[in-house]
Amino acid sequence: MTPRDRAHVEQRVLLVAEPEETDALLASAPDLEIVVATPTNLTRRAIDLRSRVAVWAATDADAGLRAMTSLRAARAEARLLFVTPPEAEAERLSALEAGVDEVATRPISITELAGRMRLLLRRARPIRRTRLPVGDDLELDLDRRQLLRGDVWIHLRPKEARLLELFARSPGRALTRDHILERVWGPNHDGDPRTVDVHVRWLRAKIEPDPHDPVWLLTVRGVGYRLETLPLTER
Repeated sequence: MTPRDRAHVEQRVLLVAEPEETDALLASAPDLEIVVATPTNLTRRAIDLRSRVAVWAATDADAGLRAMTSLRAARAEARLLFVTPPEAEAERLSALEAGVDEVATRPISITELAGRMRLLLRRARPIRRTRLPVGDDLELDLDRRQLLRGDVWIHLRPKEARLLELFARSPGRALTRDHILERVWGPNHDGDPRTVDVHVRWLRAKIEPDPHDPVWLLTVRGVGYRLETLPLTER
């Protein structure tokens, strides 16, 4: 990435807003690289473009909450702003609980909205691609939330990426199912612990030479699972 390209990335803001508001922001904030997104492609564009800030200012607060929650799960380092109608208090509270950085209530001026975007850009972490080793010639790209083997990308579902990151940040450590559920699905998750087993099975299919005889992502009887730093065959 050239210095010029990096400067563009550092000022890039993904925006979902009403058409008139979008036009006004584009005209009044030339220092920002505003990329217009839609409710259905917001998360994918944030990953592909490595945007540091994403803003939901469309009037559909329920759709916005779903989009912001999905985006937070996919890009932990992004800074998120959620603008809602005044009556959408429940959605604002849920967004904060899901990890959205800031919420705002309409009416909001174009000047204030642009100012909030600049503030979030200043708070955002520097853009840097980080990868964690997770197996033989395999890396987890934390920016794209995908697996990389050589120059081949391997698709991960959002929960698979979060689960694999948890293992990769604690190599060699046995993690209980309860701990995994809390860290990946959230402290309020009340689902079946076997959900973890299903996702581990999916991950093994993507990282193991033989998913039925794993050498990387191992079962620890009576505890849970651990990710090895060396394959079992070399120990």
